[in-house]
Amino acid sequence: MKIRRSRVEARLDMTPLIDVVFLLLTFFIFAMVLMVRADVLSITLPKVGTGVSAKTPDKVLVTLTEQGKILIDGEPTEIGDVGARLDAIMAEKTGAVVLLAADARAPAGGLIELADALVQAGVGEFSIIGSPKGDAGDSPRPPIPPNPGTVEPEE
Repeated sequence: MKIRRSRVEARLDMTPLIDVVFLLLTFFIFAMVLMVRADVLSITLPKVGTGVSAKTPDKVLVTLTEQGKILIDGEPTEIGDVGARLDAIMAEKTGAVVLLAADARAPAGGLIELADALVQAGVGEFSIIGSPKGDAGDSPRPPIPPNPGTVEPEE
């Protein structure tokens, strides 16, 4: 009796390998395109001695101090008087931009109340300003000593 063995030939399918190679190629091409700087025109602008600088819009500076006090253009104002004070200033400075500057250690609740008061006063748009990281004012401050009336938890 003769046993027949069928010989199955192993085939290596190249399609998935080619797909992966093309995906990698596409990825690296896009990565190289994004790494190239977009300095297409390297020009030097001429220096001019005449002309007038562009007019900047009037500004109204609303400040929240570390203690939670509100200043509008440097004058102390209570939270309830923000709307009336801003109405008076905006009547003088039509088209003025409202800038909100809060101390980094000001209470967060005070900032939210002040922003809410600005919206209630009819200020539709205002900008919150800060200083860029790395400025001289970015140095850490000494920690605030704890209140002597509080009790620290024991470990």
